[in-house]
Amino acid sequence: MSDFPAAVRRLVRNRSRGICEGCGLAPAADMHHCQYRSRLGPSTAGNALHLCGWGNTSGCHGVAHDGMKGEELGWSIRSGHEPLFVPKLIVVDFVERWALFDDLGGRKTITAAEAVARLVHIGARKAA
Repeated sequence: MSDFPAAVRRLVRNRSRGICEGCGLAPAADMHHCQYRSRLGPSTAGNALHLCGWGNTSGCHGVAHDGMKGEELGWSIRSGHEPLFVPKLIVVDFVERWALFDDLGGRKTITAAEAVARLVHIGARKAA
C-alpha cells in the first residue's frame, strides 16, 4: 500500500468501505495497481483496486495477477491503455457490477455489454 500516496489510499478505502472490491466478502488487505507500475501505471485512485490477498499471489490480488483472467476482469491493464477508460468487474453490496473508476475515488456503473465491448476493443477479451 505504501506505493500509493496517503490521499489516494483514503479515497480508495472510502470507495471500498474496507471490503475487497473483487469478491465483496473479505476485508481489503492491499491496494493493487490495475496498470502495473512496471507498465507505467499511475498511483491514482482510478488505477487502484482495494483487494483481499497479499503479494500478488493470494486472494483477489492473486487473481488480478493471473494473466488473462486479470485482464478479462479489468483488474490488469496492458501498457498503452488509459486506466480510467477500462471497466473493472467489482462486487458492491454482494452484487457484481461493471464500473469505471475516477481519480477522485468515485465509480460509475456501466452495462455488461458496454464493459465487454470496451475490453474486446483493447484486446483484453475475445469477441463473442
